[in-house]
Amino acid sequence: MTTTIRRKPRYFYGWNIVGASFLAHLAYAEHYSSMLGFFFKPFGNEFGWSRSSVAAVQTIARVTEALISPIVGPFIDRYGPRVLMPIGAIVVGITMLSVTQISALWQFDLLRGVVVAIGFTLMGGLVTDVAINNWFVRKRGRAIAIGRLGNNLSNIIFVPVTVFVIASSGWRTMFVVFAVVTWLAVLIPSVILMRRRPEDMGLHPDGIAPDTEGNLRNGEEYSEGKLTPGEPVWNRREVLTTGSFWLLAASLGISSMAFQGINVSLAAYIQDLKYSDATLATVMTVRAIIMAAVLPFMGFVAEYSDRVSVRVIPFVIQGVGAFLFLLAGQPVFLWLAVAVYGIGMSGIAVIQGVIWANYFGRFSLGLVRSLGFLVAFGFGAAGPVAMNVVFDVIGSYRPAFMVIIGLFAAAAFLMGVARPPRPHRYTTADGMTVSAAELLLEE
Repeated sequence: MTTTIRRKPRYFYGWNIVGASFLAHLAYAEHYSSMLGFFFKPFGNEFGWSRSSVAAVQTIARVTEALISPIVGPFIDRYGPRVLMPIGAIVVGITMLSVTQISALWQFDLLRGVVVAIGFTLMGGLVTDVAINNWFVRKRGRAIAIGRLGNNLSNIIFVPVTVFVIASSGWRTMFVVFAVVTWLAVLIPSVILMRRRPEDMGLHPDGIAPDTEGNLRNGEEYSEGKLTPGEPVWNRREVLTTGSFWLLAASLGISSMAFQGINVSLAAYIQDLKYSDATLATVMTVRAIIMAAVLPFMGFVAEYSDRVSVRVIPFVIQGVGAFLFLLAGQPVFLWLAVAVYGIGMSGIAVIQGVIWANYFGRFSLGLVRSLGFLVAFGFGAAGPVAMNVVFDVIGSYRPAFMVIIGLFAAAAFLMGVARPPRPHRYTTADGMTVSAAELLLEE
């Protein structure tokens, strides 16, 4: 009799999910707060709009994302990214082209602040992080880090491109570029590569079968070391009555308010310090390079986020970076601030991508994360406008930077005291039928 030995596949399909997520993050460039800062002067020169009025579009976008995310979240759990991301890419691309025809501020707010935000919610970090977390458990930190490298590469590419295109062809041409990139990087790859979870293809998270050492790690963690059948599943009411949810959401929301405020105004702040456009482009590019360089390491470290120090340190680092920006009138402190702040941003990006899945499991992650986004975006929406209202009233960003340092300290404390919640029930991938998915929508 011949014995057949099943070998572990050399290539795990989950890395295709990471690749498609990478491309989606690459196309997300225009929606970054820091990118909007490059349009302050062109809009001011052509339309006479103030910085705070332009920055307000980011607040509108964050509010829109906050309101739409709880609606989108359960659909991610039920249908997966392969359905949602192409729709988002189509919406974003068409709307970017429409932005080139604006002549009034309300049109910009409606298109860029509302419609584009809806599209990005369908194709952005909420969807891609849930997808990656469904495909990885043991390696979810490094997988999310690789996916988010698209953010950094996007900045490395699009910061100099945006500066050049606006200077040579105008801001409208840049929005055409954003539209084309979105279609090329998201529309086709998401249809071909994206899948909801490994069990849909007869696979397992990390490519490891259930009877192989190391799988079910998160199920064991949730039950304090005792093996449990399957993984946690939650409905909306259970999530909203869990203290851990509110601690995580408040921590990430406060930090979002802080770094959204900095990011949307950083380009203008550096220009106000009398640095040249070439220096500005170099600074923003170097920040992206630093973030890309440290992101894989941060991803590996994030896999140990059960340790308080691992969760807290990125917020402390960002607070230090914000302090250094106060001294950025001297070039040495400008470069040091960019480096430190970039490291902190990478750490928080991966931690928030990992921590929700570690605490609440895979199967209702879209629901949980979307509710967290509602809180985080609610806080984050205030950052861009508050930062620039301070500037319009006082003529300086310095008071805002001092408040931001305190915000990062508060976020670090809340993240440090958050602990994994106790689930009410567990289920398996096979148990996630339509009736089980409907359970996630219960109040």
